[in-house]
Amino acid sequence: MTKLPWKPWHQVVHLRPDLLTGELSMTQFAADLYDVVMDRGSSVYRTPYEFFSLTYPTYNLRELAKDVVHRLAGKSDKAVRQLELTYGGGKTHTEITLFHLVRDPASLPDLPAVHEFRQHIGMTPPKTKVAVLPFDKIDVEKGMEVPGPNGVLRWLRHPWSILAYQIAGSEGLRRLHADSKDEERDGAPAEPLLVDLLAIPRKEDLSVLILIDEVMTYAYDKIALDPHWRGRLKNFFQYLTQAVTKLDRCSIIASLLASEPSKNDAFGKEIAHEIFTIFRREREEGIQPVVKEDVGEILRRRFFVPDSIRDSQAFRPNVVAALQGVTALDDPTKKEGNAAEQRYLASYPFHPDLTEVLYTKEPRKNNLINYLRGRMV
Repeated sequence: MTKLPWKPWHQVVHLRPDLLTGELSMTQFAADLYDVVMDRGSSVYRTPYEFFSLTYPTYNLRELAKDVVHRLAGKSDKAVRQLELTYGGGKTHTEITLFHLVRDPASLPDLPAVHEFRQHIGMTPPKTKVAVLPFDKIDVEKGMEVPGPNGVLRWLRHPWSILAYQIAGSEGLRRLHADSKDEERDGAPAEPLLVDLLAIPRKEDLSVLILIDEVMTYAYDKIALDPHWRGRLKNFFQYLTQAVTKLDRCSIIASLLASEPSKNDAFGKEIAHEIFTIFRREREEGIQPVVKEDVGEILRRRFFVPDSIRDSQAFRPNVVAALQGVTALDDPTKKEGNAAEQRYLASYPFHPDLTEVLYTKEPRKNNLINYLRGRMV
């Protein structure tokens, strides 16, 4: 057998300078919706240009964006969507994608990823008021600081207050308060009040998108602190989802938990079941923005210089050469034939077994760079 020419992976694809020099902080891998809203933290997620430069529009992500944008344009009845557990960071990354796509669509950067989203959606997204409820950032006693429509920051304790202030500032709080005061209310506002609140942006011809993240992080601690909150949270989510379905340019995207409660955590399982049931009431399927086949391309876009990964077919000679050595020692891979070649090509320069592990088990994020450096084809 003729030995094919083979190059080390680092001569075929080129690491981003910040990764090569060690300047890439591990904190940049942690997508943080709250930091994006507060306009702070890593520019990788906060700045639309950097974000879409590194974002791979997977098919499922494009489909979700299409459904959401059509809902915000009044062309769909899919009002409430729940994100399933996915490859590490997929859920929050998805919500940040939607945040940037619809908040100010006229200012989106001229990048391939943006064009892919627009082409798949089939229309320019309507300008949208985006409100976020990142429950992992809401302190169970003090609450959370959020910006109002005019940019003024305010500390608020209850989820409905945090939502109302983002939607309409002090006017939002007055709409919910029994005495129309610029103050918080303790009980969950009923559906008609939330409908009234969410309709306010329509006066400026704005749609409304509500992004909910890590509900269980907050719910578990809040209910443990005060059992009455079990009913309050259930009522809030029940009334909120009902209100959203009654407004034709309003949508909720919810990521409820980062990981399943442990087998021994009966309390956590009960709470999760109650909240999941509310969001599934609309009988819409859960969304997995990232599937196993997407992992290789996601990693390439995050770690390598764009010009070096632009033509995936350029990887083929190196994949074929590497497989000659693998199949000489591994009979099962040899029997796979073309299927093995396609797997290796899809994950290059990472070994396909590595992308499988990343998708199913997700290595510890603080070891991610070193983990990847040592496991490439």
